[in-house]
Amino acid sequence: MPRAFEHPRVTLSVREPWPLIGTTAFGIIDRGTNVLQVRVTSICALCCIFCSVDAGPCSRKRWVDYIVDDLEWLKRWVADVVKFKGGDVEILLDGVGDPLEHPHITNVVKSMKEIDGVKSVALETHGVRLNEEIAFELAEAGLDRINLSIDTLDPVKAKYLAGRQDFDVKKVIEVIEKLVKETDVDVHLTPVLLPGINEEDVKEVILWGKEIGVGKRWPPFTVQKYVVHKRGRKVKGVKEMSWEEFWKWIEKTEKELGVRLKWSMEEWGMHQAPKIPEIYKKGERVKVEIIGRGLLKGEWLAVPLPRKDVVMTVVKVRGEVGRRVVVKVRENKDNIYLASP
Repeated sequence: MPRAFEHPRVTLSVREPWPLIGTTAFGIIDRGTNVLQVRVTSICALCCIFCSVDAGPCSRKRWVDYIVDDLEWLKRWVADVVKFKGGDVEILLDGVGDPLEHPHITNVVKSMKEIDGVKSVALETHGVRLNEEIAFELAEAGLDRINLSIDTLDPVKAKYLAGRQDFDVKKVIEVIEKLVKETDVDVHLTPVLLPGINEEDVKEVILWGKEIGVGKRWPPFTVQKYVVHKRGRKVKGVKEMSWEEFWKWIEKTEKELGVRLKWSMEEWGMHQAPKIPEIYKKGERVKVEIIGRGLLKGEWLAVPLPRKDVVMTVVKVRGEVGRRVVVKVRENKDNIYLASP
């Protein structure tokens, strides 16, 4: 399988002086708890049929991907936010791609573990890049937990769900079993429930996790609800469950399998923590300079002038790096900015 960042889309290197707050595509997202989302790449090798963010080489909406490869710059930004939040922070390496696509993911984990106030580092992945060598390097680097998105144990169905005929779920299973048995890295299983497609598969994933001993220090399972997103992929013939239907399925499955699938924030070691206040208000007019393409076609990234303190996604503008334009902030939730003229 070719590495995902060899696909024909443009790949941008995110380095100083680009701000690392302001977009969902890369950098830091603070949602007001002691869990800090850190996104080091938007690249993914898979084309999952249910992908909510239209990731992977088959994407029809993206026209760029990102790799945050200036790790000192990343470390400085994360350290500042961790200090602001008062420590006791978990770094969750997640994203609109797969963190394991970062060419130096082991060094990313090491640098995050070195930050004062970071209590743990977790990583989300489908496991397509996992092999024994990478897994044990991550363990040695200090990775505390893998959140594994695995939706079936069946090799044929796994290829269908992943949208890749070269995806080998057996290999993922073997590596995870070895990791759980031989290292201190914990594993949390997060299958996506697709009504009419993988209900029984999800149960098999849970029973497999129970057998091999996932959930050493954190809850072992979280079943994800399939949600249709405006810019994501819709599975043909699958009707989205209501939340009421979903929770009924969860409760029924808990009783059937004798496992817990619902957890409190306290059980996750989560709590509210100081949140970086939104720097620019909705409706505020800001002069910005365009610095590169945004994630989706027609989007551009820009920085406010003269401060250049966040990155904004700007739409409905003539894209040209270096061009300056006055925009109005349309969205600013969690310091994720969308703006337009």
